[in-house]
Amino acid sequence: MTEAVRWRWTGLALVLATVAALSPVVTDVAGVTTACYLGVVVGAAVAACAGAARAPRGEHLLPALVAGGLCLAVLGDVVWFTLDWRGVDTRVSVADVPWFGSYVLLCVALWVVISRSRGSAGDRAETDFVTDAFTIVVVSLLVTWSLSIETIVSDDTVPTTVRAVWAAYPVADAILLALVLRVLASRRARGAVDVTLAAGVCLWLAADVVYTYAGADGPAQQVADAGFMLAAVAVASATWRRRVGSTVPRGPWPERHWGVKIAIAIGPLLVPPALDLAADLRGEPERPGQLLVGTAALLALAVVRTAGLIRAETAARTELEAARDAALEASRAKSMFLANVSHEIRTPLTTVLATAEMLEDTTLCPAQTDLVGRMQRSGDLLRSLVEDILDFSRIESGQVVLVEQTFDLHALLGDVEDGYTPRAEGAGLAFELDLDPRLPRLVRGDPTRLTQVLTNLLDNALKFTHDGRVRLAAQAVEAAQAATGGSAVGPARTEVAFVVEDTGIGIREADQQVVFESFRQVDGSTTRRYGGTGLGLAICRRLATSMGGSLTLRSTFGVGTTVEARIPVLAVSMATATTGRATDVLLDV
Repeated sequence: MTEAVRWRWTGLALVLATVAALSPVVTDVAGVTTACYLGVVVGAAVAACAGAARAPRGEHLLPALVAGGLCLAVLGDVVWFTLDWRGVDTRVSVADVPWFGSYVLLCVALWVVISRSRGSAGDRAETDFVTDAFTIVVVSLLVTWSLSIETIVSDDTVPTTVRAVWAAYPVADAILLALVLRVLASRRARGAVDVTLAAGVCLWLAADVVYTYAGADGPAQQVADAGFMLAAVAVASATWRRRVGSTVPRGPWPERHWGVKIAIAIGPLLVPPALDLAADLRGEPERPGQLLVGTAALLALAVVRTAGLIRAETAARTELEAARDAALEASRAKSMFLANVSHEIRTPLTTVLATAEMLEDTTLCPAQTDLVGRMQRSGDLLRSLVEDILDFSRIESGQVVLVEQTFDLHALLGDVEDGYTPRAEGAGLAFELDLDPRLPRLVRGDPTRLTQVLTNLLDNALKFTHDGRVRLAAQAVEAAQAATGGSAVGPARTEVAFVVEDTGIGIREADQQVVFESFRQVDGSTTRRYGGTGLGLAICRRLATSMGGSLTLRSTFGVGTTVEARIPVLAVSMATATTGRATDVLLDV
């Protein structure tokens, strides 16, 4: 049967059930209304059995449980009407046995749906499931106790056995309601059942509440009978749905929204005081025992839920730490691999460059001289790339060693000027060096790393500047307490601002942070105009930070770029000048 056909038959059956429910309005003959009622529910039971029998192989369990529950409920109705027709006392009778049996089978059916929907969700989902189910049961029992159970139990005019049986029905309703709500609260469970099953069970519960709370006479009886008939039709329709027992697509257990979590955790705790307030407004006597027991039970469940959340949080943190350690270990392994490969490349590369220099000293024709020049330029570029990768690998693995020694800062900057002035002139640019008169001459620091930072910045400036000038300025900024690595303990140091300015292409504001990321360039395409690894500025910032300084960038697109490296150095006099102290610095990766 297709879904369209099933819905047409379901609609027709609901119409007939509605007509049967209206029979008391048309006639006062009890036999007619009873026949209409039994005709609808018995027909629904037969249809449910047929639907379960036609279920595909491997999918019989759920429709069989649903059909069995409906059949037991109908059997109880038939027995009850028979006993009532014979004049037997029906307050407690053999009809209660199949009625309670129907609750059991329907609860098992819903439990199967929930179990299949959970799959292998884990301990946390298992705890949430059990806690949610017990919370709903407790809340339902509190509500039903306040509305009906207490009245039933306290009625001394009724025998104890009758009161016990009558009080058991609201308890069964509470358990069934808990399972229904748990199904509706789960996306997976909702996808595994038909909407008519949930609707039918809800109608059944509503009709039973009306029957229990409002009595079995008059309009209440008619409303309850109508609810039972419509519920029977809806439940029977669910057994005809194909793939009733199938699960929804697999995937991670869905996380609840924080608002839902708060509502589930706090909402039930408000039920006992709300019921006590409602009883007080109705003028009923106070029930401190009910308030105490209900609150204690819900608090216990809240403690269980909180403990589960704490365990889940601890497990998630442990898993996250393990993943972080694994990622760091993998990163270190890759860095070591890059360092080893780069080192192995550098050795034959040095031989190639040395061979090119020796060839240049021999007698060559113009074509050969051009080829040797290309070889040297390409080799120098490759050596620069290899050096960048080696430096980056050392930084990533925390193996950078700063060698603090006394050196002539003015001479170092002069050497930089001597090296870059010809290169700038060859590119048609002007190179300027501006030294602050307050700049000390003899300082202690790492001249090799300082030179590396300056040359990287100047290389970038020359690469991206096509006309105008490149300027290097060194200014004494202030005295600061800064030791190697940025510590605030040590002798007074002079912070020197090394500023590299150019009139190049500039960088857009949105890209000014990208250039400091490893292996990132403003233009990362394979057809980009400017080459490089994208490590230059990242290495400069890491080195500046390791020396206790900082590196910042200001740029205007189309106008130029200014990069400022602030490095603290210790000014020394000629009398105290010494050399050769190495300091290991482990960088934050």
